[in-house]
Amino acid sequence: MLTCGMVGLPLSGKTTLFSLLTGYIPPEGKTSAIAMADVPDSRVDFLEKMYKPRKTVYGQIQVTDLAGLSEGTGKTAAFLDSIRPAHALIHVIRAFAGTFPHPLGTIDPLRDFNIVNHELLLADMALVETRLDRIKTASKIKGSAKEQLPVLEKCLQHLLEEKPMSMLQLGEDERQLLQGLVFFTDKPQLLVVNLSEEDVGKNPAWLSTLEALSNEKGWRLLALSAKIEGEISQLTPEEQSVFMKELNISEPGTALVAREAYALLGLISFFTVGSDEVRAWALKNGGTALDAARTIHSDLARGFIRADVMSYQDLKELGSETAVKEKGLAQLVGKDYVVRDGDIVHIRFNV
Repeated sequence: MLTCGMVGLPLSGKTTLFSLLTGYIPPEGKTSAIAMADVPDSRVDFLEKMYKPRKTVYGQIQVTDLAGLSEGTGKTAAFLDSIRPAHALIHVIRAFAGTFPHPLGTIDPLRDFNIVNHELLLADMALVETRLDRIKTASKIKGSAKEQLPVLEKCLQHLLEEKPMSMLQLGEDERQLLQGLVFFTDKPQLLVVNLSEEDVGKNPAWLSTLEALSNEKGWRLLALSAKIEGEISQLTPEEQSVFMKELNISEPGTALVAREAYALLGLISFFTVGSDEVRAWALKNGGTALDAARTIHSDLARGFIRADVMSYQDLKELGSETAVKEKGLAQLVGKDYVVRDGDIVHIRFNV
């Protein structure tokens, strides 16, 4: 399963944000935890009102709360090993004073951003240098190793310029030669700045600088206050609306984080609807009708015949499935049909 790993320095509010996203509070002393997070979606809310199902299920992502990066023998290595399986990173940066002192003594979001990303960069550099040394010290350079050599040298030069691997332009053949090498800076990243309450809705100079650095690297940045998010989560929907209006925010920041993380993993949503259940299913962008069937249940993929497909937008605008069909906007598709974000899918199968 695709997973987002949450990273940051200790006491950044990373675990608090993890718990707000997933509803799971890790036991005291546990260095990492895994849980599922719902991805709020107004389309699911609309479909729920239309079908009035017994059960409603939002799309979900798997989130891993990883141990914070701290200094000490072996600690950086352990931190990097924990990141390796993650397909994308949510990097939480502390920008609040709080009760607990910062482990480095002062609040400096730009410094903290650079510390974590520098470690990731150094790890990628070490990986490339080790591979280059192994190739160059071999008695003979032949086959794929010979082809890999110039690509690795290109990677090393890029990293020496302190640029993440995600910014390196490589051809498909070059990427094939690097298969099996896990680059930390090639993982898509979402920066979440954990603000103090008084800074919510403001744009201090350091935040603009951090946003510019994030944009330069092709990463998204969101700013929120985990403390305020915790308060919002304890309110009723009506109370939330009033509280957020006072803060001049349209929705909880955790909803934005969940949706950004979903996109970061390259996922789209398709829907199944009915009186029993309305559900959003996560599917890798570019997935086919057969992949959608497999996502729902392996039996549907095994006995796949066809899929009935209509778009959420058409259903919303026309008001009923019947109206969509009368307009000729419903499709009967085969297994190779590429599912689009917002498709409503019904699988015909026979097992």
